[in-house]
Amino acid sequence: MLENPSADYYGFALAEASGFPSGTIYPILARLEAAGWLSSYWEEDDPVKLERPRRRMYRLTGHGATAARDALTTTLGRLGALPPATRPQPGTA
Repeated sequence: MLENPSADYYGFALAEASGFPSGTIYPILARLEAAGWLSSYWEEDDPVKLERPRRRMYRLTGHGATAARDALTTTLGRLGALPPATRPQPGTA
């Protein structure tokens, strides 16, 4: 989602992209939404017109995108996956 934070995503596509089963992805999405990292809505189009059930769409919030980038940077830094100049320093946000 960080590759295009202003895009809308639906759960099954996120499950496929991540490799996680839907039974894992949907609880994660619910927790991220409760934390304010995501917003969600139901598609408004008619399922008959869509020829499929409506999807619940998810989008990163501004806070969520910032928090996700920070978490990713911190995690990669701890794993030693970032060059030293870009690693977060202890005591900094």
